[in-house]
Amino acid sequence: MVLWHLLHFARWDKYPLLWRSLPHMYSDYLSSSLDRASLQGYEGARWGKMTDPTGRSAPGEINSLLIWQQPHAMYFAETEYRSFPSAATLAKWDGVLAPTADFMASYAFYNASTGVYDLGAPLYPASENTNPNATVNPAFELAYWRFGLDVAIAWRRRQGRPAPAKWAEVRDKLAPLPTAGGAFALYEGIPDMWAPNSTTVTDHPAMSGIFGLLPPPSSGPALNMTVVKNTAEKIRELWAWDDCWGWDFPMLAMNVLRLGDVDQAISYLLDPLFSFDDAGYPEGGSRVPTPYFPGSSSFLLAIAMMAGGWDGEPGPHFPEEWNVAVEGFVPGL
Repeated sequence: MVLWHLLHFARWDKYPLLWRSLPHMYSDYLSSSLDRASLQGYEGARWGKMTDPTGRSAPGEINSLLIWQQPHAMYFAETEYRSFPSAATLAKWDGVLAPTADFMASYAFYNASTGVYDLGAPLYPASENTNPNATVNPAFELAYWRFGLDVAIAWRRRQGRPAPAKWAEVRDKLAPLPTAGGAFALYEGIPDMWAPNSTTVTDHPAMSGIFGLLPPPSSGPALNMTVVKNTAEKIRELWAWDDCWGWDFPMLAMNVLRLGDVDQAISYLLDPLFSFDDAGYPEGGSRVPTPYFPGSSSFLLAIAMMAGGWDGEPGPHFPEEWNVAVEGFVPGL
């Protein structure tokens, strides 16, 4: 969840606030993360989803089988490098990115029958609502895995150093993003993904993060934009909104914003289920306690995307009838 707590500081150009926590948080938990990966038979560092102050994993079956937090370090590092493209930035993050990429390459399983690297099973996707023993190649995690390995390889290239061959091998042979009914599927082979009364359109709509939170891939096949648009439409039409909360709405806003639908982005941010109390704290609704601070950070991140834009699309991006002046925002990836 660190991404939803801290990334907005970079996009609002408040790096001193970001640096209170990063990258030393990763350095502080590196030893325990190396141990976690080693005990599970992997190389590198496997970052915990939730830990105590010593780095021990918090109890819970779901926490131990989540993987979507692994590339967060790459997102932070790449964002900082855009603002501070220096040898110092490269050195500061290198000791974090290398063991992270080592784990990511080690975790991916080569499927000899398909000739691709699979993620899982067992695992839980970001939505945490599937059978972990049946969950393989979740769409968002595959896209994020490619993004993370792309950043790790570029990090080495910027330093004039070779990246381990395994990083590129896994990246280049990752399983394709799964689809169903012309849209992204939660994971490969999921039954009835977009069928009427489906039970799979609940919890976090993570597929929206493939094009929104994440930029288009810099390696491998380009995104099928028809599939991307179909996914956004199916989520809007079919998702169980009463089962959404917190960062779901800003993530959806960033998705449709990148697709050019500013008005829908505002609608997501103003959704009654995405609310703040009289003191300005983000409400957790029926799913999580209040205050649920990832709601605040993700809201600020979406606003930063509107104000500062992103690669190839400078901001601002607000409704035409709004009179908006912005300054000091860092463009997104």
